[in-house]
Amino acid sequence: MQDTYKSRWPELEQRIEDLLSDRGPMIGKELLAALGEVNNMIVWKICRSSPRFRLKNSARYYLRYDITRENQLRLSPSILRNFMSFTLVHLANQSVRAVERSILLSNMHRVISLKKLQFARQAILALKPDTRAILQDHACAFIAGDISYFLAHDEPRRVNDTDFMVKGSDIDIVFVHTPQVSPDFVKSAEEEFTKIKFKYLKDPAVTQEIDFIFKPISKMIDQLSYGSIAEKIASKILYESSYLFGSLEMYDAMTKQLKLHGTEAKIDRDFETALSERQETIRKIYGFSDEQVLAKDPEVQSLFYFSQERLEFE
Repeated sequence: MQDTYKSRWPELEQRIEDLLSDRGPMIGKELLAALGEVNNMIVWKICRSSPRFRLKNSARYYLRYDITRENQLRLSPSILRNFMSFTLVHLANQSVRAVERSILLSNMHRVISLKKLQFARQAILALKPDTRAILQDHACAFIAGDISYFLAHDEPRRVNDTDFMVKGSDIDIVFVHTPQVSPDFVKSAEEEFTKIKFKYLKDPAVTQEIDFIFKPISKMIDQLSYGSIAEKIASKILYESSYLFGSLEMYDAMTKQLKLHGTEAKIDRDFETALSERQETIRKIYGFSDEQVLAKDPEVQSLFYFSQERLEFE
């Protein structure tokens, strides 16, 4: 197999070393921007395998579902996203600086996550007092996704091909309610919260995307069977969630059901499967040297790059 980039390796390696010597430890996104038009997989591979460089990672991995994959499992952040946003590349003599910047990097994502958590709370507090009072007594709300792992980002992005631009990670909120809550009340609360959602999208001082759902506790418990993809998503959201509002007793009871139903163990097993597949993909990238082969490999495309598929929670 012809090696299509080995001849460029020494030159790229030297450019990376010069950049790090001049600027200090850099996350992958900064490095790629400074290098210009260079294949990101090649830069990732050089940084990981060259004895000149060291890597310091500040990300936590969590399970995600991707309908483009046969088993629908993957880890987030993707290999490339992890490199770009959470991995510091540095020289051996820059270890102290790398640790210091890694702490600052982790704190930055924590601050962003906490701000988004605050926006979520403010959105709930924007509900009418009567609505809020009923939810306080007969429902609970929790938040999930990268906010729960303090990995939220604020990079501008467009919402579902609309004209709305938002700041980074969306805010996923789940409201679970008891049978005492009437369907008419749920419909009214949904309409009320939808107005708040669009206000957050339009307000230039906020520009946050909130996704939410209301569902009865009976449905939430049924979803812990972890059978269909919708049930898996719902279970994982509860598994990784952080309490937000309402009945803490109700929230605690639901999280205990994760273990009683065996759902927690299933999620942990799926995480191990996704981790194993990620490690195998990394070994595959190391094993091949032809860019065209890697570009056509579905497993590499699926796990190295960002997922383009979003599955809505139910």
